[in-house]
Amino acid sequence: MQTTLRIDDEVYRRAKTKASELGLSLTRFFEEAVEERLGRLEEPPARRIELPTFGSGPPMSAAELRKRIEKAELEEDLKQLDGDGSSGQ
Repeated sequence: MQTTLRIDDEVYRRAKTKASELGLSLTRFFEEAVEERLGRLEEPPARRIELPTFGSGPPMSAAELRKRIEKAELEEDLKQLDGDGSSGQ
């Protein structure tokens, strides 16, 4: 499909330069840019987790930390906490 777009001159020059550096046609460069943007917009938002805060109040117990890790489904972190991970032990 062919279409006409209005693109800021500076954006156009930067895109043309980068497309050339990558060995892409300007058309392919814009197609990939749009595909990437659409992919990010279609991804579900990252799930927020509550992290322990330091500097105020008593330190979090290992049991409480383990409970929060399990709740957040961070299995890799739980393995490391239990000594099964390769780092930190």
